[in-house]
Order: sequence, then structure tokens, then C-alpha cells
Amino acid sequence: MEASACPDDYEHPIPGVMYIVNNIPGPGIDIEDFESEYSVGCSCTIQCTDCSCTRGFPNYINGRIIDEKLSGPILECNSCCTCGQDCGNRLVQNGPLNSLKVLEASNKGLGLFTAKLIKRGQFICEYAGEVIGIDEARHRFEANKNSMNYVLVVSEHIGDQNIVTCIDPKYFGNIGRYANHSCEPNTNIVPIRIEGTTPRLCLFACRDIEAGDEITFSYADGIANSVRNFSETRCLCGSSNCVGYLPHNSI
Repeated sequence: MEASACPDDYEHPIPGVMYIVNNIPGPGIDIEDFESEYSVGCSCTIQCTDCSCTRGFPNYINGRIIDEKLSGPILECNSCCTCGQDCGNRLVQNGPLNSLKVLEASNKGLGLFTAKLIKRGQFICEYAGEVIGIDEARHRFEANKNSMNYVLVVSEHIGDQNIVTCIDPKYFGNIGRYANHSCEPNTNIVPIRIEGTTPRLCLFACRDIEAGDEITFSYADGIANSVRNFSETRCLCGSSNCVGYLPHNSI
């Protein structure tokens, strides 16, 4: 049985962390930009496959992301669109899968697991937290040198623009904060825009994930030239392609 979407009613298994369903603004972010929302939407009445939101080609088919759209940009239908809530271009906004479990992951501490089969291309959950500016991200990386670092930095190349999004779920985050790094991950990080220009960073399965398996992604996602940049922290992913050390973000 495949996992299906559900309202985000997960909780944190550890104290001191506040559960949030959506990103919140943090230091270094322009509040007006963060809270700005799209004022227009598509005028579709049934399904959105060739409109201003999908940009001429579907983002999802049967609830799974299209490979050609992994490099984005992806825009889901929003509250200004005339299509219904069952529109095929509304996926991330429907919530995470209902099969996610936070369990001990051997010597890595806590990890994110699935109790049901997840098919390739399925949306799993967001990596939600504080959206922070690049200078604040540098400061937090430095401050967390000797402890667990949760800041995820993703770069998007859209036209001649390089858009950088930094999210830190250390103290304010959702279920996605428990996903560990792997040198051979089973998910991709994909920026998805729904309400406005600030993207949600979303985990999509890049291959079938069996019930009981740990959900992982690459900490190097979105980091230019990350293949040559490594930290001094040992990687414990245990994959056959493990490079020995966690990626280093040289922001």
C-alpha cells in the first residue's frame, strides 16, 4: 500500500523544538517580501495542464513529479486560481505523507522513516523552518561548527538569476528536519512555490522507498561545486558510495 497525503498533524519527539507546518521568517529576511502573495492565478475550470501555473507542461502526473520539472521552477495553483482543490497541480499544499515515523537511526541519532511504500516521484514532506538571510546562515554555520547543523541552503538558477534560499529548522521546524544525509539518497530537494515568491523546499522520492526504509537526502543539494567540498564531520550514512565526510557548505 502506498502512503497518501494528510493534514500535517505530526509532532516533535524531542523537547525544545516548536512544530510549524509552514516556513516562518527569520533574521535577514524582508518581511514584506516573505509575506507577499501572488495576486493572480490561472483561469482553468477542470484540470491544469497547459496554463500560467504549469507553464505549458504538467508539473505532476497522477500525484508524482515529472522528471523534466525537477530543475524547476515549479509553481502550484494558488487561492487566486479558479480550479478546484482536486486540481492535479495542487500537491505540496495538501500536506505530507501519512506514513512518516521518527525513529532511532543506528549511530546517527533520530531519522525519518516510512511505514508504507513510497513510489518514485511522490511528494514526501517539506523541509520547513526559519527562512533566514545568507549572512545569518553563515553566522549559524560558524556557531554550530561543533554541534548538529540543520541549515539547508538551496540555489536556483532561473534565467540569469541565482536565487538562494536558506532554511533552519533547528528550533522551529516540521517532520522534515529528521531526514538525514546520505551519499546515495532516495529523495530530491525541489523548490516549490505556492503562495508567493518564497519557495518551499520539498522532498520527492527519486526511487521507490520500501516500508521500513529511512528517508534521506543529500546535504549538498543546491550547493555549487559541492562534490569537491567536504567538512571534517564523518559521514555515517553507510551507503556503498559513501565519501567518508559530510558535504561542506562554503556559503
